[in-house]
Amino acid sequence: MVLRKAQMEFRGDKLDYCGSLGNESYFDQKCPAQTTQSSATFTPSSGLLLLQGQEFQCTAL
Repeated sequence: MVLRKAQMEFRGDKLDYCGSLGNESYFDQKCPAQTTQSSATFTPSSGLLLLQGQEFQCTAL
């Protein structure tokens, strides 16, 4: 996963930043009206990425 400005790149997909609530940031190809319904949820403090029901652990390089 690579974060560039307001976009996330992961496995060839580019997801736009949809917003943050508390400790979680939300990304999607097209941001939904309800931010929490985005396809990807990233928690920077733990590095946890939830993407379409799958869980990934990310670390800073």
